[in-house]
Amino acid sequence: MQQAHPHRLRRFIPAALAIALLLSAPPAMADVVRTVSKEYYIVDGTKPAAIVKSLKRNSPLNEGATTYQANTRTDIRTTYNIEQRGGTCRITHVVVYLHLTYLYPKLKHSVDFETRKWWRKFYRQLEKHELIHGEISSKAAHKLNDTLENLKSGDCYNFKSTAKVKARRVLDQMKKDQAA
Repeated sequence: MQQAHPHRLRRFIPAALAIALLLSAPPAMADVVRTVSKEYYIVDGTKPAAIVKSLKRNSPLNEGATTYQANTRTDIRTTYNIEQRGGTCRITHVVVYLHLTYLYPKLKHSVDFETRKWWRKFYRQLEKHELIHGEISSKAAHKLNDTLENLKSGDCYNFKSTAKVKARRVLDQMKKDQAA
């Protein structure tokens, strides 16, 4: 059995400790904890016309006559502490959790070269558009974090409801921006 050289071991231990500290760091070090996932729905057809028909028929997001071929779902949650001193309260330890779920179509069948070329162009446009929605959500999450962190101390009686009202304004504005 070969023994590790002492000088190699000395270099390894500080690196291992640094990695352990980084991995165990609380999320409070980041103002927004952002996660992203992708989901897909199946689209039938081997030519553009048939694929477009399938997109309209299979899209999981239909609002009356309007069909959306892709979608970005936003889930924003917050955690924070309310610290009380006498009759005055303030918010501490704010963490905003943002989870984005991008929903895209996925071709069920192999397609010819020309259709593949058309599909790639179409798909890139969908991705580009959905990333804009993701960016709107990210900006809102950061604004929510800033709003809560910068909320002035106040009377404890109304403090929690004041925080909720300010947070609701940020989220309502995000919904308006998403619709626009």
